Amino acid sequence: MAYGSRGSIGHVCPSIPLDMILNECDKMVPDDVMMVYSSLHVQQLRQQDFDRAISMLDEAVGFMVDGEADCIIVGGGPVVAAIGSDQGVVDRTTELSGKPSISTTGAMITGLDSFKAKKIAVATPYTDERNELLKKYLEGQGFEVVGMGGLGFSRAAEIARLPFEVPLEHAVSVAKSAPGADAMYIPCARFPVVSSIEEIEAETGLPIVTSTQAMIWWGMRTMGLADDVPGYGKLYGIEPAASRN
Repeated sequence: MAYGSRGSIGHVCPSIPLDMILNECDKMVPDDVMMVYSSLHVQQLRQQDFDRAISMLDEAVGFMVDGEADCIIVGGGPVVAAIGSDQGVVDRTTELSGKPSISTTGAMITGLDSFKAKKIAVATPYTDERNELLKKYLEGQGFEVVGMGGLGFSRAAEIARLPFEVPLEHAVSVAKSAPGADAMYIPCARFPVVSSIEEIEAETGLPIVTSTQAMIWWGMRTMGLADDVPGYGKLYGIEPAASRN
């Protein structure tokens, strides 16, 4: 066995530094699957940072090619929500790399589709402004947002330093305000939630889809790897629905 002997997943991360994202991915990835990273250098969740991120995409995808990634996920739910679509980003990534590609948002939506979810609860660390953009995007994808709550953060570094119990308590609170939800959507790879996925599912009764979880799940399934990853939710027990991209 060697690192990457069964394949490599590329992650174009929107934020910098990568910090806890590396820890959370490492929890879910088998030793013989490699993660390859690059960044779009988003530091604050604001429009000018998003615009700069899009301009850096070609260089970031080039690093994925150099790293011999077998598939690529382009992160940045707020970026996708701000521009209204992930199609251009995914198309450009596929064109440059020649590899199967998706956005983190696309991977999460694939997860929701795989659960056949229509009504969703959404728990985020974001401001109301960012949540409104996200809600509009999700409704445009055909989902009914029956409950939504944010924590008001605009700096990615602050989100990454939150205690583990914060996303857990926040998700459970939002679920209580969302009767009839089929699933819960928890965006932001900097939100330290993966260690709480199973506890949230147990307390809410809802299947949970988070950024990092969906990214690793999509990457492994796209490479033909059917590994179960115990401890990280019901998503690893199902096969992906057809991608919308």
